[in-house]
Amino acid sequence: MQRKLMTAVMLATVATATLATSGCKNLFTAYRIDIVQGQTVTKEQADQIKAGMTPAQVRYVLGTPLITDTLNPSRWDYTYRFIPGTYAKESKLSPVPHRRFSVFFAAGVVLRTELAGDLPVKNTSLPGSQDSAVRANDTTVREQASQEQNKITPADTRPAETTVKPGSDATLPPEIQP
Repeated sequence: MQRKLMTAVMLATVATATLATSGCKNLFTAYRIDIVQGQTVTKEQADQIKAGMTPAQVRYVLGTPLITDTLNPSRWDYTYRFIPGTYAKESKLSPVPHRRFSVFFAAGVVLRTELAGDLPVKNTSLPGSQDSAVRANDTTVREQASQEQNKITPADTRPAETTVKPGSDATLPPEIQP
């Protein structure tokens, strides 16, 4: 009698555990998110950095550096790394090993640049993944923000007046021209 009761309890426990975890994708591993660390610097952006540029011009092209060494403020490091999560691994997205693009300054201008790893040709802020419930498409977010901004303040319909000095870089705003 006691043996039958023990068997019935064990079967009920196994059945309950099976039903409770049947909705889980994988019983033995936890869900992992995609880990995106750092800033993506593209080959096109890196090619725009030339010796003699000011820190303001570099910041305009690449953004604020992720790492500025307090002991060596004349070096800016832009690093990037991607570790795929559960859905990214299922989609066969490969991890991006550590990439580093460093800019070295001397006397307030760019002296040289250094690259560790391969730079991507185009900027992909986040690799494609099935985590769409968590993150929205970047273009959709930008379009929605633009529409909201247009509702608040109507766009100025006057054409922008721009003057480019001879010998200056037309891609940079006038306040940071050399």
